[in-house]
Amino acid sequence: MQWQPELLEYSWGRARQPGELVRLIASMPGNPVPRARLARVVETLSWSPHPYTGDMYPSYNKAAALLEWLFTEKIEGTVLLLEPDSVFRSPVLSEVGRGQARATAWPDLPRGEGPFGLGSGFDFLTGFCVDRTLELPAVKLPILIHSADLRKIAARWLELMSIIRAETASKPHGPVPDADNIAYVIAAAEAGIQHTLADLGARIDAPQSAAPILDYQRPIASTDDEIVWDPDTYRNGDPVQPERAQAGPGREFLALLAEFLERRAQGIELAFLKPCRHKGVREGKILGSLFLEIPGRADTVSLNSSGAAIWEVCDGSRSLAEINNELETRFEMPPGSLQADVEVVVKRLERIGALRLEPV
Repeated sequence: MQWQPELLEYSWGRARQPGELVRLIASMPGNPVPRARLARVVETLSWSPHPYTGDMYPSYNKAAALLEWLFTEKIEGTVLLLEPDSVFRSPVLSEVGRGQARATAWPDLPRGEGPFGLGSGFDFLTGFCVDRTLELPAVKLPILIHSADLRKIAARWLELMSIIRAETASKPHGPVPDADNIAYVIAAAEAGIQHTLADLGARIDAPQSAAPILDYQRPIASTDDEIVWDPDTYRNGDPVQPERAQAGPGREFLALLAEFLERRAQGIELAFLKPCRHKGVREGKILGSLFLEIPGRADTVSLNSSGAAIWEVCDGSRSLAEINNELETRFEMPPGSLQADVEVVVKRLERIGALRLEPV
């Protein structure tokens, strides 16, 4: 499913979303970790199967990976949480303070007479939660939340998820659906984090919406009510037909996917971005090596000959596609052979503050 993170990266750059795109990969030690074009990949320990219960539930990794990342990197500020099968339509520019989150409405939150107003099927929570009268925020991802609030609830989110799964495992239809979402809203309510409903995300089968993020977990219907695209059967690189889809978010998503596939086939999917040097970066050469002094960093950054060649052409006048073409011509390399190396170097220089990526 590598096309999914690649499409998210493409939409992130295309929408000119500010901030860093971070992809958390839950993996067992020793397993290979996929590379990313624009996102920074962070490897975390896998919690599926659950190390204590043995329960196979990939959503454990949502809370566990966030918890590990937040504490390891000491993240501070607004975080936008996304499902992997999401794309940007436009940038999300809002930020939130501590104790105040913005989130997408979740109309399917279970309701009834029982703890937290969830219904009698959740009576088991009386043994695990002190105040069962709290009002739950009926929200789900995408969510804008402060990193301090995520640190406060992530461990409880993970704990409640495992409790809900274990206590409902013997039900006739298996564990309760949406255990991850239910656990999140309980943990948030217990921590006193207020959630304001915001039009952050829309489903591709929903009516017209101005939400900046699309969720494509459902099939897309054609104008004659047939299925024109299904996420469960789609395979990387298969052609799509946006013109057959009904007007609305579904057709818009297929148009984005078709555009991405065409540009990827041509090797120009990142052509809309150009690396520009930050002001104040100083360079010097010692014994054939290039060194950069970056404002705000106490150390100098050294570049080998290939890194120096890439730095040289990142002067703000060329897109990534043009940089690839120029270096391949200069070094007489086959088309596309330097693309991955160029992007690795550019991403590193961006991360350390030497470069920034701007739209062409």
